[in-house]
Amino acid sequence: MNGISLLTNETLLITGAAGSIGRELVLGFAFKKPKRLILVDISETGLHSLLEELTVKFSEVTVSYFVESVCNADFLNHLFVNFKITSVFHAAAYKHVSLMQENTCAAITTNILGAQLLIDSSIKYKVNQVVVISTDKAVSPVNTMGRTKKVVESYLNFRLKDCVNTKLIALRLCNVYGSAGSVVPVFKKRIEQNLPIEIKDKNLVRDFISSTQVLEMFNYLLANKELEGLFIPKKTEKKAITQIATEVLHAFAVDAKSYPIVFTKLPKIEKLEEKLWSSTESRKNIENSPLVAVENTTDILFDLQIMQECIAAAQNYSIENAQNKLVVLTSA
Repeated sequence: MNGISLLTNETLLITGAAGSIGRELVLGFAFKKPKRLILVDISETGLHSLLEELTVKFSEVTVSYFVESVCNADFLNHLFVNFKITSVFHAAAYKHVSLMQENTCAAITTNILGAQLLIDSSIKYKVNQVVVISTDKAVSPVNTMGRTKKVVESYLNFRLKDCVNTKLIALRLCNVYGSAGSVVPVFKKRIEQNLPIEIKDKNLVRDFISSTQVLEMFNYLLANKELEGLFIPKKTEKKAITQIATEVLHAFAVDAKSYPIVFTKLPKIEKLEEKLWSSTESRKNIENSPLVAVENTTDILFDLQIMQECIAAAQNYSIENAQNKLVVLTSA
């Protein structure tokens, strides 16, 4: 453990702990011997698998775990009352664009309400630091998932103004290469089944980071608790999706030139290329850091009442009303 910065005084809450990013954080933090890890995930199977891995690799780490939703306010209150949580890492969210486009109410409830409850609870109980994971799809969003994430970024920025004891951070990430939500496992599965690889457009491009980079960013935030606001990765790799298909085929020792690739139609709810910052945002380099700070160059007005109306409409399954409120919230 020489040279490793330990977390022996830290009680860390990780939501979405069984997901791709959550799992990387749990295992990476466990290596640094925290006082306690508190794991929350709605997936019973995913959490069970993660706990089995922790038992094998980090049996000495104290772990509390809950199969629960971050939208349960009573549950969150239980957590913050009974555990002296020092830092929160909020990775729980619905992320699949097409799936959430057809499930607007679920996306709003989980992504927006869940984040709001977690941010509010953390402030109420004076947690040192809250890190909420966002996405490049929150930049000029064209789909439901991206819009929900933009609302969360805006709400976090809104709460920053009156927040004294808790540092609030939104970390806007791009695609994590090889994660469950990326194209890599999709391509692998189709090759294993001897099916053509499907790509929505031959010009489709995405920014990627590695799981190692993800952990580096979160470790940096843990070590620099004075930081607050919005951040993006300093280094990303822009890849054409056709290039990734070629890489996966090579990994399977398959001739990329002869394997069938089918180009389908890019839906209106997706872009050919995502960006990590908008034209109304400025970037500030942080020396010796894997992060770049992002700030709005114009005043952003946030309407808390409309957000609450949007959540209420989603909870009542007033789908059209919820969609309309979401668009209004993200039209600025």
